[in-house]
Amino acid sequence: MADGDVSGTALTNHDAPPGTVLLIKDNDRDETQGRRGIVLSPFPSSDPNEPLNWSTARKACNFTLVLAVTCLIFTALSIQQIFWQLMVVDLDVTYAQLNNAMSVNFVGLAMGCVFFIPFAKKFGRRPVYLISTALMLVTSFWGAEIKTLAELYITNLLQGLAGATNEAIAQITIADLFFVHHRGGMNALYMTMMMVGSFLTPMAAGAQATRQGWRWSYRTMGIFNAVIFVLFLVFYEESKYTPTIEGVTPPARPVNGVHQISGDEPSNKSLIKSATRAEEQSVSGPPLDHTIPMKTWTQRLSLVTYTPEPIWPYFYRPIKILFTFPAVLCCGLQYACGVIWLTILSSVLALVFPLPPYEFTPEQIGYMSVGPFIGNLIGSFYGGFLGDWSIKYFSRRNSGYYEPEMRLYILHLPAVALCGGLIMFGVTIDRGMHWILPSIGGALFGFGLGSISDACLTLVIDSYMEITGDAFTGVAFLRNAFSIGIPFAISPWMEQSGLTKMFVACGFISLGVTMTLLGMIMYGKRIRRATAKRYYQMSGRNG
Repeated sequence: MADGDVSGTALTNHDAPPGTVLLIKDNDRDETQGRRGIVLSPFPSSDPNEPLNWSTARKACNFTLVLAVTCLIFTALSIQQIFWQLMVVDLDVTYAQLNNAMSVNFVGLAMGCVFFIPFAKKFGRRPVYLISTALMLVTSFWGAEIKTLAELYITNLLQGLAGATNEAIAQITIADLFFVHHRGGMNALYMTMMMVGSFLTPMAAGAQATRQGWRWSYRTMGIFNAVIFVLFLVFYEESKYTPTIEGVTPPARPVNGVHQISGDEPSNKSLIKSATRAEEQSVSGPPLDHTIPMKTWTQRLSLVTYTPEPIWPYFYRPIKILFTFPAVLCCGLQYACGVIWLTILSSVLALVFPLPPYEFTPEQIGYMSVGPFIGNLIGSFYGGFLGDWSIKYFSRRNSGYYEPEMRLYILHLPAVALCGGLIMFGVTIDRGMHWILPSIGGALFGFGLGSISDACLTLVIDSYMEITGDAFTGVAFLRNAFSIGIPFAISPWMEQSGLTKMFVACGFISLGVTMTLLGMIMYGKRIRRATAKRYYQMSGRNG
């Protein structure tokens, strides 16, 4: 199990880097018939207002709204390419200008995450969700009425700014609400809704555009956006936690959640038994302190949840974290390359399929998204829910201790699928083969993208939970910065190399990028130990 293994049965202070937690409490089999329990990490306080202590219904309500706005944002970012065939006529623009508009959108995405997320840390998640949703609402209806190329660029920039918040703030919300052993599944749901917005809703938009015109697709999106904005206004509770009392902590557990045993203590075996008994209460968490008053409905829906820390460090810390924490950089690289391949696939569909031998309508181009969507749906559950199951299995084999790199152990199949899917997609289109074959290639690509993205996003949360917001702001910035130049390069690359060589290159580049995860598997724990001091200096309990 490479560097992530815990050698022996106990951890010393030196061996407990950020992210290493006791996940499986394995009682002595002779005394308790081998019962096991999941140790909660992060360990909650006894405050009933802490989001980790919320009821399942409250968590579901909040996270369902996050999933809904995720679908909406990625719909807004994806549907325009479906309309290109109609927009070149209606707006009297060229495909090159539409590609430029896509790049402007990526500029907005790169700028927005750096600009908005510091406010989510300082003033709470709720106001940022509301502002970004309101801005998306305005641009949806404006997009339906544009007449000039300048308006097209402006609306794309504003949509990018509005949509940028989702990638980082959704991960902050997952860290706010859920324990380690649930986060993979929650990220699977997030990735699923991301792909619904990227692939499934564009199908409906393409069908509507063919029948009623592309402007009505934007109006329909605006109507859904208005509904979601009202739901956020009325039902979305602030998940930023500001403690009112000192939380209850399990005996002898430090901030990173690992029971530590100093090297000069006499008997490892007896200490482990003692630690096991001490951890007994952590399986279900401490009892809630009902003397602490529950927040009123008005307090839960407060527009601002202010904390006194300075805001300016949050503007530059994401870039600093991105380049000084290798796990964050590795995740950003995987995510950025995945979005690059997705952009290339979407652009090729929009540019090639209206032409012979396919001659597809916008509606038919939208239907080509079915394959990638199905593949990504399976991949998200593979990397998410299967990933959550697998970390329990690997933790049991590791004396009950969980290492975040364990989520990467099952990614060999997705890596091959991602590479093979890209190659199959490009080669079959270049040869004019039946549309079902590039759809299968797209499904393989979607499976690889969903699995790898889910596992890598969860890896960062589990490794450096206290700086999740800054880490994912850096990841989102890298992903969108990489994507800015891609629309400019697609047409020249296609003309110079042809689709076959282009996608073979994409496939093997993707495989090379995915192979960098081997370094995290082998050296990830060592890297977390080396960056522990920097992490603890940057981390805080109030963001």
